[in-house]
Amino acid sequence: MELTRKLAQFVCDTQFKDLPDSVVGKARECFLDWQGVALAGTVDPAAAIMMCYVRDAGGHPEASVIGSNIKTDMANAAMANGLIGHALDFDDYHDETVIHASAACVPAILAIAEKFNKSGQDFLTAMVLGIDVCIRVGLGLGDYHYQRGWHTTATAGTFGATAGAAKLLGLDVDRLVTAFGICGTQAAGLRQVFGTMCKPFHAGKVSREGILSASLARLGFTGPKTMIEGELGLFDVLTEKPDETVVLDRLGQEYYINHLSIKPYPT
Repeated sequence: MELTRKLAQFVCDTQFKDLPDSVVGKARECFLDWQGVALAGTVDPAAAIMMCYVRDAGGHPEASVIGSNIKTDMANAAMANGLIGHALDFDDYHDETVIHASAACVPAILAIAEKFNKSGQDFLTAMVLGIDVCIRVGLGLGDYHYQRGWHTTATAGTFGATAGAAKLLGLDVDRLVTAFGICGTQAAGLRQVFGTMCKPFHAGKVSREGILSASLARLGFTGPKTMIEGELGLFDVLTEKPDETVVLDRLGQEYYINHLSIKPYPT
């Protein structure tokens, strides 16, 4: 079975009852941390610009933009909340891959959960799985990927946001494989933008991409079946020495949300 499909199978099969208590507790901690950091980020100039954009864009009032009275469609709410949550660079991260995992995954999952009135257990399950997927993909890309200039939050992060969104939307394995194909062709983001508003925008764009990819796949949109491991796919193009084995190592036994660091200081 191909790597992309194994990840999709894991996401679809895993339920809240399968998650260890320590994993659920860490997810709650990371969500609370993300909320606090995002509320603080609402005063950032980039957040103000993004709020103006989504307010002007309109859209069905499906999901809320944190710290405001704005309700817009799921994708734009996720994009705004992704940027806002990463605006201060104070959000949690994974040391080895340098992925800001909650900033990439939570906004997409939160927007879907709000629209469809999902339970807290459903939300936490999707959050744990999304973060697990994005870090595993980041580990597979390896250090070369980041050192070459790619922003891993913006590349691997889109797979996490898609996995979490797909879980809440109830996609089956075949459609999640397709969703990974759709998000994989959008996986981009360069470190040259660090120090500008484009860095937190990366977290917003992957949150939006997650909803877009899962939603299109749900409707029958097509895409490649081996986006991660296939020829001219993610690992073939965006890194020098990909490690497929680390992506699946202890899958369902070790959850990488437990490896996230919560910053006591912003730098």
